[in-house]
Amino acid sequence: MECKRCGLDLIAFRGCQDVTLRCPQCGATYDLKEFASEMDEDFEEEMGFVPMDRI
Repeated sequence: MECKRCGLDLIAFRGCQDVTLRCPQCGATYDLKEFASEMDEDFEEEMGFVPMDRI
């Protein structure tokens, strides 16, 4: 998945309450929902190990 601003690959970032996608170049942050249609099996497997219920 690529940043809509600068085109670089996004990285997954786990915060205290959510997971977002961030661009390492420009710092743009995206909600996972924006890229749901682009998620493939590799991405889903990587995200499968991220706890989503951290409060």
